[in-house]
Amino acid sequence: MSVELSNFQNALMGSFGSTIEVLLQHPLITYKNALQANRKLQPCVRSIYKGITINALTMGPLTAVQFAGYGYFYKQFQKQNIINNHESRSIVSSTISGMLSGFIAGPAELVIVQQQKTDKRFMSLMKYMKKKYGPRIIPKGTFPCMGREAIYTAGMCSLTPIFEERLLTSSIYKKKSMKSSLTASIGSGLVAGAISHPFDTIKTHIQNHPDVNSFKAIRTLLHTEGWNSLLKGSFPRSLRIIGTFFIINECNRFYIKNIFPQF
Repeated sequence: MSVELSNFQNALMGSFGSTIEVLLQHPLITYKNALQANRKLQPCVRSIYKGITINALTMGPLTAVQFAGYGYFYKQFQKQNIINNHESRSIVSSTISGMLSGFIAGPAELVIVQQQKTDKRFMSLMKYMKKKYGPRIIPKGTFPCMGREAIYTAGMCSLTPIFEERLLTSSIYKKKSMKSSLTASIGSGLVAGAISHPFDTIKTHIQNHPDVNSFKAIRTLLHTEGWNSLLKGSFPRSLRIIGTFFIINECNRFYIKNIFPQF
């Protein structure tokens, strides 16, 4: 994302990078969901890419909202002179846009979780969910998803470029490169992943048990499996976040250089 680009240009850039990321890293989502649901993962292409269609179709609009929202809120805060410091303005803007994007991510990931759980094809799953649960299933897991996306987006849109700039000013790296991008992505990815993962675990557990009251599902999880259960799947998810931040950062660089070189 770039504050020099328009909201539409930021949205296009977000869609571009996130689509590439999904195609490369979807198996890590499948592995993470399996760990959180105590489900054995079948080591075959069809199984590890289950749910990739809905993931690819929604991740583009989701990241577009995050990037466009970041640019919009950043410019509004700058215009109104509400937050003077660039880094603080960036973090607050990305956190708000990430939280709002959770309204898209929640229902989309509900479909992914249920598809991986039931092993049904998309249309069959839609009919199954409509018949068994009805419309009440749609918001399941959305609120913890909003918390997760707020932290995740702050890491992607703000912490990664901030960390990279700090690496450059501290002379660890002389100029921006794949090395500086990867180092910044590892740092921001580990921070964002550690803080946001409990939200992700709760979201996945709720979406795996949509017929149970959400608060009751959380209490049951903590009572039967303990607080350590909130860290289930943290390794594959951390790998994915680091990979996502790096891929998005490099795609943004490529996008701006080749599509909007004037910036």
